[in-house]
Amino acid sequence: MRLWVILVLIFVLYLAVKVLVGFTYLSNQRRKRREELGGEMVRDPVCETYIPRTTALVKYSDGQTVYFCSQLCVDAYLKKSG
Repeated sequence: MRLWVILVLIFVLYLAVKVLVGFTYLSNQRRKRREELGGEMVRDPVCETYIPRTTALVKYSDGQTVYFCSQLCVDAYLKKSG
């Protein structure tokens, strides 16, 4: 009977370690993927989508840096701003 309890505890411990290792692996994969996409995500103020900062179109307005996903959004922003 004690042998079965010990075997069950070892199996539960094995599953717990396997889950923790899996979470660590997934976390590392997400971090790597985010770096591949260009790191920090920024929000386009016109269409409110998030895009990688390295691929965004950048405009400077009133001392602020504004990021856009496309030239259409840049044009709409400039038209709205006056």
